[in-house]
Amino acid sequence: MARKNKNLRRTEKTSRKAVLTRLLPPLVFLLALCLLVVCFYDSGYTSLPPTAQRYDTAKADIQALLQDSRRVNQREPWEKLAAEFQDIYKADPAWPNRPAALFRAAECLEDLARRSFARSDAQKAVTVYTAVADRHAASRLADDALFRAARLSAAWLKDDAGALTLLARLKSQYPRGDMLPQALALEKALRASAEGRTAPEARQAAAANAAPDVDAAAAPAESRSTPPAAQSATPSAPATPPDPAPQAFAQQDSEQAATAALAQTTAKLKPWPQKGLQGRYAAAKAAMTRLKADKTRSCWRQPWEDLRDDFLRVYLSRKTWAVAPGALFRAAQSQEALAGCSHLSAEYRLARDLYLALAKEFPRSALADDALLSAAALAAGPLDDTAAALALLDRLDTSYARGDMRPAAASLRARLTTPAADVAQTPQNNGPTPAATAVASASRPRHVNDMARQLGLTVRRVFIDAGHGGRDPGTSHNGVLERVITLDVAKTLGRLLEANGLEVVYSRTEDKGLSLRQRTDMANAARADLFISIHVNANTDARVCGFETYYLDLAADPEAARVAALENAQSDHSLGDMQKVLADVMLNARVQESRKLARQVQQMALFRLQKRTFRVRDNGVKSAPFHVLLGAQMPAVLVELGYCTHADEARNLKNPKYRLALAEGLAEGVLAYRDQLLRRRTAENFLTPQGASAM
Repeated sequence: MARKNKNLRRTEKTSRKAVLTRLLPPLVFLLALCLLVVCFYDSGYTSLPPTAQRYDTAKADIQALLQDSRRVNQREPWEKLAAEFQDIYKADPAWPNRPAALFRAAECLEDLARRSFARSDAQKAVTVYTAVADRHAASRLADDALFRAARLSAAWLKDDAGALTLLARLKSQYPRGDMLPQALALEKALRASAEGRTAPEARQAAAANAAPDVDAAAAPAESRSTPPAAQSATPSAPATPPDPAPQAFAQQDSEQAATAALAQTTAKLKPWPQKGLQGRYAAAKAAMTRLKADKTRSCWRQPWEDLRDDFLRVYLSRKTWAVAPGALFRAAQSQEALAGCSHLSAEYRLARDLYLALAKEFPRSALADDALLSAAALAAGPLDDTAAALALLDRLDTSYARGDMRPAAASLRARLTTPAADVAQTPQNNGPTPAATAVASASRPRHVNDMARQLGLTVRRVFIDAGHGGRDPGTSHNGVLERVITLDVAKTLGRLLEANGLEVVYSRTEDKGLSLRQRTDMANAARADLFISIHVNANTDARVCGFETYYLDLAADPEAARVAALENAQSDHSLGDMQKVLADVMLNARVQESRKLARQVQQMALFRLQKRTFRVRDNGVKSAPFHVLLGAQMPAVLVELGYCTHADEARNLKNPKYRLALAEGLAEGVLAYRDQLLRRRTAENFLTPQGASAM
């Protein structure tokens, strides 16, 4: 029995050895495979390209993003680029180009803020710009970063005090820096604005958006005046290959933006057939000539937009055709005239980009220097970008030294670099060429009219009142709730005005109730320059429809009195209050300005709606004693967007595209009124006869 058990154990031991012998090779193979995978995983995912290579790749990604018309307006790509530059900055403390990486991160955040209109994005950009100056005081980018931070603080955060502090630091630490002239101009603009004045030369410099030579500026330079402590604390570092010169850097950016703008504008246009193309081009030119001579239609947006698209179709149909540059130039001219009708900065920028696209695509064309001069005139005039205008003039002088536009370019340069008083005394001897006329128009001094000067009126801050709210729903018919519609249009209008450089104050940004007196008191406390109250109308007769704008005065007709009674239902003004305030208003010149504002808003809103193919009845400008306008210490209007009791208008009011078109039209009306005060009429545009009305 013992022998049997011993044999059994020996057999089991032999069996286990045999099993292990068979399993050992596969186990060894699996173990080796796992080790190999781990090694490759670590090497593939933990090792990154050299810092300089990552930086160059990220820069290329910026250019690619700027050319992508779809992704360029999205938040995620800009945030990823900013994070990538910040990671590059942190990755290698010994890399000499670290300030440039941090500066690029701030630029990405600034670009995001310009597209999102979010104060939080602008604040992040200011923080990163300030970090560049704090951590790298000896870098050539330090003063650029301080200036960028100051400009963002003033324009986007409305923090003039913070901006002035940053500018004072720039002047103190970098008295010989290249950003000092722009810093002084911005400081002058901010102080003038605080005093209610306008400094044109300072405003131009404040709006300048010249791109610094980021990489070349990253390393310290002897020519830069830096704090002694910073100089002694900064070790000398090996030089890195710099980017192109600042002018080339800015030119590349502008050309990329121009190409992207042209591609986006022509994306939805279909080229015309080759057959009959010459006749179509001739017809478009003839239509342009007729439109210039038409004093009424030349101030409308739609005809110019149609002409622009026609010329772009000619350009798209045969880019190798000899007249392709001419077609593109006329498209840019049409866009510039369109911008003169809308007074929107975005429209002027598109015109500038079309001119620049011509100069890039057809550099040997006889129209290339004309296009550069026209782009410079737009930069110096409506866009208030003196630095960009001078850069374009430098490019014109360099590339077209023998061009026929040099005299006009020299005249524009003189006006941009000569104090305003000297310009006013200098006789104008330019010929009546289109470019010369554009120069004169762009550089003509702005003067506020007598009425506005007496009232101390400058349009910088707009108070937008979304009617009703909270427990007061307003009118409600056909699925339209007034308090919801008015809030949506008010917020969209505010974003559009902020995008065009105006400060906006809201009566409410959420569904909450306010008395009519509170709304007026808020506008006065904010020291707003304009007051716009937005409402939706209603009528017992479902056939009544239309868009109308009111200003404060006695009711001119029974319908106006009826509308005023409806809107005054929630008023806490007594009859005695109303009589006293209205008597004061009747003697006040602001009623005249309110009437002018109402006319601009009514006209431009209807133009925009018609452009969007919405059919709306024009009920005109009316006067009525609205309580919400009583006591307003600024020009004030009340806009009735439409009648929710009318089936078609209720359907429109529920349409987001219709509400967007309404907001765009209201914004154009406000900007047109602002430009009317500054005597910047459409008639000053060289494409429009001098006798034409601005509106």
